[in-house]
Amino acid sequence: MKLVKYSDRMAGFVKGSMAFLLSALVLVLASVATAAGPDSHGVMTVPRLITGVMDGRFTFEQWGTEWWEIDTLGDVEGALRHLGLAHMYTRHTPNLDGTLSNGEFAIVAANGDEIRGTYTGSGEYISESEVLGTATFLIEEGTGRFDGASGTINAAFLETLDDPTWASAQVAWTLAGMVSY
Repeated sequence: MKLVKYSDRMAGFVKGSMAFLLSALVLVLASVATAAGPDSHGVMTVPRLITGVMDGRFTFEQWGTEWWEIDTLGDVEGALRHLGLAHMYTRHTPNLDGTLSNGEFAIVAANGDEIRGTYTGSGEYISESEVLGTATFLIEEGTGRFDGASGTINAAFLETLDDPTWASAQVAWTLAGMVSY
């Protein structure tokens, strides 16, 4: 029969107890971090920076009888930080006072997940063929990893009226903002 010294048995007990306590502490911290988040899923949300430039076209759809009663539909593409090569679809109504109303947007990330919301803005002619505008995108929902997303994106656009039929125009958007999910 092998005799084990009391001090060796105590060292083993202390070592095992420390491992147990460390494991319990990690479990408690993980539970607190999960429950501490502000969103409805019970998971802590993290803000992510979205920046980039997107190029494409605006097309114009007449909805009334007056020349200015149109909706502007945007279809652009570009690399966005945190989203990869993304597509953005926009729709708004330009008003005679230069404001943009009824704005809706969807940004589709490289993996197909979407960020959606609404926007307001304004635009003004800076030359006979160019309109410079700004908009504030309010993120209201999403799909995939953006389910329950929120945030704000500040946007600027340069619209170049290059189509003599006025059916469409070149547009470049610059985006900078945060999405939390």
